[in-house]
Amino acid sequence: MKKQMSRRMKRMTGLYRWVLPVVFLYIIALSFFFAGIGMKLLGNTKPDVKPVEFHVYDGADIYSSLKAQMLTQEFASDFKETNHYYFAYDENLLPFIVQVHGDLPEDNLKIQSYLYEESEEAPEPVVFYGMSAPIEEDIRTYAMESYNDMWGEELVTEDNFSDYFGEYYLDTTRKPASNAQRTIFLVFLSAFTAASAGTLVLIWNLNSRSFKRSRATRKAWPEERLLQLDEQLQGALTLAYGKKALYLSENYIVTDAEGFDIIPYQAVDRIYDTSSVTVKKLGLETTDGEHHTLASIKRGGRIKEEAFQSLILQVKKKIASKKEEMPEYLLEGGYHINTGDEGQEAVLQVSAALERKQSNAFPGVIGALFASLLGVGLWVLIGQVGFIAGIAGFVMLKLALSGYEKFGGSLDKKGAILCLIITAGMIGGANLLDYAVSMARAYFQYEASFETLVYVFANFGKLMSDMDMWGEFFLDLAIGYGLSIWSGAGAIKAIINMEK
Repeated sequence: MKKQMSRRMKRMTGLYRWVLPVVFLYIIALSFFFAGIGMKLLGNTKPDVKPVEFHVYDGADIYSSLKAQMLTQEFASDFKETNHYYFAYDENLLPFIVQVHGDLPEDNLKIQSYLYEESEEAPEPVVFYGMSAPIEEDIRTYAMESYNDMWGEELVTEDNFSDYFGEYYLDTTRKPASNAQRTIFLVFLSAFTAASAGTLVLIWNLNSRSFKRSRATRKAWPEERLLQLDEQLQGALTLAYGKKALYLSENYIVTDAEGFDIIPYQAVDRIYDTSSVTVKKLGLETTDGEHHTLASIKRGGRIKEEAFQSLILQVKKKIASKKEEMPEYLLEGGYHINTGDEGQEAVLQVSAALERKQSNAFPGVIGALFASLLGVGLWVLIGQVGFIAGIAGFVMLKLALSGYEKFGGSLDKKGAILCLIITAGMIGGANLLDYAVSMARAYFQYEASFETLVYVFANFGKLMSDMDMWGEFFLDLAIGYGLSIWSGAGAIKAIINMEK
């Protein structure tokens, strides 16, 4: 019968414990996504309120209906040339202004042809549905010019415009949002959030030091050797610190403090403990120059720290007993171990000079890009207030460096240079985004919609040329780069002087 690993060893050797949460998050994301698709295809997305008869004096944002018998040619269109304005006549031949998106459907074309062809047989009236909106100054001007041209005389003036067309037109491109539409939006937002969380957890774990350490250990230790080690860990001579996932067997130190790690006693060069404001760690350095974390605690609480100090002393004593030359090694490394009374041991802290590891460039760049996007947001926010956001360039660089270090495992000169390049590109992108947002805000007063946003970004270059804004754009960009270099001079100098 094949020997089975103990539950303890299975727990320590499990490299992909985080896969289940990632899969779970992706399943949630897909479930919400397909639920949103289903609701959009099958759900009722019609407005929950009933329209009232359209009146040109009743006010704005009222969901209304207008039964039209005739329709003129368009007399104006929006800046994108996708929404068009027409005169619509009801059955009493009273004119109204309506806005329609895109090309006219067939039933609209019939009542339009009826007006111009003067057919004896009147088509079925068309009912327009939409929101009432105030007639703006430019629409008033186009309406007056077109209507007077159509009749060949000056019928409509500024003084009597309201008598002819009222104060509001019917905007058929807008309708009140239904509860179903709001629910669908929340469902898709939930899908995006779950997918983003799953991706971040995946990237974080794949590039974590503990995962890389565990993967290297599992590669070096096949199943048969792990079973033998598992038997040894269950022996009476093994010191087990279960809560700290630290085991001192006859031949090996086994820990799961920072990834699954197995260290032979003869490979130990020195042991040390380090303290920061928040964490206290016990670690060792092996003869190959690698540093390994054996155990750690969060600072806070005298009793807890005293207990951890006892653990440190016991570990050092065990290692000293397993390696006769250990006291001399530890003296050179900064420790003196007295194997007599533990209560009288004098333990000196030393700082571990951890070797700088080579960074992993691809995930590091991903981390730098994501982190620097926060700086882009700050740049745009400051720009919208009316200032040139040079200081945001420095913030962008600091965020990029932090993101690279977090996802790339460490920050070396190669990574720092990449972060400088990323920041330089992001500053240009942030300035472009700032102008695009300003332009979208200007056009939103004519039509606040997602289509307007798409139009502005898709036609950014043409709009900038039409408005003659390129000179101002490059001036702001140059000043932004200058302020960014000035505010981040210290960080840039440190990067240039970094060792490889």
